[in-house]
Amino acid sequence: CQERCASFVLHDEEPQRKMAVLSDAEIARLRPLTHATAWYFLLFYAFMMFQSFAKLYILATQKDKKSLREVKYESKKGLALMSDRTFLNMVEQCPPCLFSVWIYGLVVDPAKAANLLYAYIAFRAPYPLLYKKGPPFLFLSTLPNYLIIAYALYGAAMA
Repeated sequence: CQERCASFVLHDEEPQRKMAVLSDAEIARLRPLTHATAWYFLLFYAFMMFQSFAKLYILATQKDKKSLREVKYESKKGLALMSDRTFLNMVEQCPPCLFSVWIYGLVVDPAKAANLLYAYIAFRAPYPLLYKKGPPFLFLSTLPNYLIIAYALYGAAMA
């Protein structure tokens, strides 16, 4: 292997493509799902920033001068709770969501999986506003997301 690997590294202009598991056609077929995944993570990081900026806003506008640590880790109501639950629910659902749509995309159809993920994002995006309204309005975000995950897992399992 040392000789073969050495010649591979020394003489090949594109060693990373030789090591690719997927063909160019397979990569192109997965592109819609990779784009949807990028949008998913855009929302993920937007919610993370919302959590941080909410705590900074609370710190800047508070009447009883609490420390940043107290505001960040001990605030359990209002905007602090809403921002925490918004991001933490996204974190909690990240593994089941991404696993289910990606396994569906790999064994059923990547374009349909991308559409499932876009639908998931559309239902997840209003979570902070719906959280503020509370149940049953909050279920307009969470229940469709759970159904999308279940649909993708079932579809992949039955393929």
